[in-house]
Amino acid sequence: MKSDGRKRRSPDAQLAAMRRLWPDFTGRRLADGTLWWNGPLRPKAQFYAVSLFWKPGAMSLPYVMVDDPPLAPRPGGTFAEIPHLIFHAEEPTRSGLCLFDPEGREWSPADLIAETTIYWAAEWLAYYELWHMTGEWLAPGVGYESVARMHAAEAQTVKEVLADVH
Repeated sequence: MKSDGRKRRSPDAQLAAMRRLWPDFTGRRLADGTLWWNGPLRPKAQFYAVSLFWKPGAMSLPYVMVDDPPLAPRPGGTFAEIPHLIFHAEEPTRSGLCLFDPEGREWSPADLIAETTIYWAAEWLAYYELWHMTGEWLAPGVGYESVARMHAAEAQTVKEVLADVH
C-alpha cells in the first residue's frame, strides 16, 4: 500500500466514481462489503465483458476478470502460458489480470478504481490482443503472477468472493 498519508476512499466514493466515469458498468456493494462491477471494455479489436471486485480490508488490490469472450491461449498453448495473468489453476476462466506490480505499491485504497484499475485493464487487454498476433508480450512488466503466490489469506478471499458472486 502507498504510505503517503492519503485517506482510503469510501465504498460509496468508489461506486459513485465508477457510475460517473464508466456509466456502462453496473456496480453494487454486496452484503459482506465487497464492491463488484460488470461492464464492457474495448481496447482495440473487440469488446470484452469484464468483472471487477474488491473487498476493502480483506484484499489489498482489486481483482479483474474477463467474462466474455473468455481469455484463451495462443494456438497450441495452455491457459497457464497467458502472460501477466493471476492464474487460477482450479478454475482458469476465473484468472485475474495482473495489473499491479505486487511490490510496486502502484495502487492503494486512497485511489479510485474508476481512475486507475479500469484503464489498466483496458491497456492489459490491448497488449493481450497484440500477444495473440505476435506471440510476444509487448508491455513492460515484472513477470508472471499466480493466485498460488498471492498472500494466502487474500487468495482465499478471492476464491470465496468468486464462489459467492460469479
